[in-house]
Amino acid sequence: MEKTVKLNGKELRLASSLFTIISYRNVFGTELFDDVEKLDKAIEENKNEVGKFIDILFRLIYVLHKPFYSESYDKFLQNFDFSVLSNVDELTNLANAIGELLGEVKKNSDGTDLAPKK
Repeated sequence: MEKTVKLNGKELRLASSLFTIISYRNVFGTELFDDVEKLDKAIEENKNEVGKFIDILFRLIYVLHKPFYSESYDKFLQNFDFSVLSNVDELTNLANAIGELLGEVKKNSDGTDLAPKK
């Protein structure tokens, strides 16, 4: 599945596939859905987890954009300044796109959840 989102005035193509899970682990050394769960907890618990939230969010964006981008994660992050965090509409659209892309990965062929939420 593919989506195009706008972030900080730039259009980013995002794509999810089985490769997304493997690529995430290869690039960052952690499991994608474990980090998604950490992201959910960071959002729910408090704003003291902002650094963790930003890190995981941009890891997800990078891996989903990676099929169309050949630079390193560090180089990818250097394309954005702090203003990217202030556009609530863009971040909301981005979060929705990530949810749709990863939701497709987490579903069985019959549309049911691959693993029930805890």
